[in-house]
Amino acid sequence: MNRLTVFQDTVKLLERHFLTSGLIEEGTFCLLRQGKGALGTRFLATEMILPQPDSWERQGRAILRPSAKWISASISRAIQDHAGLIFIHSHPNAEFPQGLSPSDLSAFNSLAHTLAPMLDGPFAAGVVHPNGWSGVSWAEGNIVPFGKITSIGKKLCFLSSIKEAGDSNLDSRQRDALGFVHDQVRHLDVAVVGCGGLGSAVAEQVVRMGANSLLLIDHDRLDTNSNLRRMIGSTMVDLKATVAPPKVDVVGRHLDQLGFGLEIRRVNGDVRTEEVFRALLDVDVVLNCTDTHGSRAVVNDLASTYLLPVIDVGVRVSSRYDNRLAGLIAETRVLTPTTPCLWCRKTIDSNVIRLENLPPEEREQLKKEGYVAAGFGDPTPSVISLTVLGSGLATCALLRLLSEEGEVAPFGYWFDGLFGDSGETKPHTPNSDCWCRKHFGLGDCAPPPFVSFIPQASQEDR
Repeated sequence: MNRLTVFQDTVKLLERHFLTSGLIEEGTFCLLRQGKGALGTRFLATEMILPQPDSWERQGRAILRPSAKWISASISRAIQDHAGLIFIHSHPNAEFPQGLSPSDLSAFNSLAHTLAPMLDGPFAAGVVHPNGWSGVSWAEGNIVPFGKITSIGKKLCFLSSIKEAGDSNLDSRQRDALGFVHDQVRHLDVAVVGCGGLGSAVAEQVVRMGANSLLLIDHDRLDTNSNLRRMIGSTMVDLKATVAPPKVDVVGRHLDQLGFGLEIRRVNGDVRTEEVFRALLDVDVVLNCTDTHGSRAVVNDLASTYLLPVIDVGVRVSSRYDNRLAGLIAETRVLTPTTPCLWCRKTIDSNVIRLENLPPEEREQLKKEGYVAAGFGDPTPSVISLTVLGSGLATCALLRLLSEEGEVAPFGYWFDGLFGDSGETKPHTPNSDCWCRKHFGLGDCAPPPFVSFIPQASQEDR
C-alpha cells in the first residue's frame, strides 16, 4: 500500500486557501518526498507553493487547469529543493463523486509523462472533497492510488475517509469510551519494536484494542530464563526448545491464539539494519519498546525525517544505596514532527551508541581495561508490574495521538508506580539546532545511519 502523509501545518494552510474560493475549484503544488517501505512507499508532502493571480489557465466550478508558467515555476522550485511535486486541488461540491475524476486522471497522466522525468523526487496528485481526501502517485508509467492519506502535527489525523467500525459486542464498551477515536484505532496499522517484557504487553493491548494490523520487530531470542516472568505469551516449554525461539514468534503465536483475526507480521531482525527499518515505513504509528540507544536513535528519526509518529516508552527500577526499592518509574514520549525528539531530550547518547556497536570481544576488553563501566550492556532489573504499567501508558499515549485533546495534552510524562508521583517531562519544544529540524520531511534524502555489524549481545527490552 502507498500512503501519503501531509504535515499538519500545510493542511491548515491548504484548507484556508481552498475556503476562500467557495464552490470554485482551487489548487496548489506542494513539495513531495518519499520513503521506500518493504511493501509500499510513504509519500511526504511538506511545504506548500502558493499560486499567484496568473497561475490558472482555466478555473471554474468543475475545472481547474494550471498555467504553463506556474507549472514551470513549481518545477524549478522542486528541483532547487531536490524534491518532487504533488498537485492538490479541491472538489468543493459535495454532490460530485469523491476522488479524481476521469478528466483529472487524464490530465495527471499527461502531466506525469512530461514532468516526472524532470523531478528529483516523486510526482503525485490529490483531491480534497468534503467527504475526504483521495490521491494517486506516478510509478514507472503507472497511476497508483494512495491507500491512506493522513496528516501529522501534534496529533495524527486521517484525511482519507474511514468507515465507522461496524457494531459489535466486542467493541461496545470501547466505542462508548472512545467515540470516533475507536473508528480510527480500527483502521490503524501499528508496529511494535522490541518484543520482550514491555513490547509483548504493548502488542497484546494493540490487538485487543482492535488495530487493523500489527508488525512485530525484534532480533532477539527467548534464551534467558528471567524473560519468562515478564514476557506475555511465553511459557516454560519455550525454554526447553532445542533452538531458542525468536521473541517475535513467541509473541506472535500468543496473539494469533487470541483469535481477533487481524494481520500480525513478524520481522526477526534488528531495526538498525536498513531492510528491517524499511518495514516500519508501511505503518501509521510505531511504539518503540527497546532500550538500546542505537535502536532508539534509528526509530527516533522516523518522526521528523519520515513524518511517522513514534511513541517511545521506557521503564526504570530505582533503588537506594542499600538496594532497597525506591521507585518503579515508567516514562512515555510522543514523537512527532512538532515535538522534541530523543536527541533534543538528551534521552540517547552518541557515546553509548558507539559502545553498543562495538564487536562484543572488543567491548569486553575495554571493560577489563576500565574504559567501559562494568555491567554495560547487561539486562536491567525489571518486574512485570512495571512493564505492564509502561505498556498501559504507551497505549494511552496512542489514544492521545488520535484524540482532539492531542493538541493540548503533554507529549512527555512519567509516572512512579511505587509512590504515585507523576510529572511532565521537558523540553516542551524542539532544539532548533537539532538533527530532527535539519532533516524534517526529507525522507530517503536523509535516511538514518545504519550499522552493517550487529553485536550478538541481547537487545533486552524493559
